[in-house]
Amino acid sequence: MIRLDCTQISVVIVCETCGIWHAFAFDKLEAWERAAAHEERAHPHLTQARDALSTYRKRARHAV
Repeated sequence: MIRLDCTQISVVIVCETCGIWHAFAFDKLEAWERAAAHEERAHPHLTQARDALSTYRKRARHAV
């Protein structure tokens, strides 16, 4: 499972499945993109981050 730790200016991405992988982003879209890329490479059987990215993109399109 991937977790986002968000503040007003940044996001830390943590893969709880690996226990060692983490990344940094400046916004949630970038964070979910990085998380989805990691998930696809390291855990192709999981889809949590890719599903979250898809949902986030859909909501962003409807918010405009």
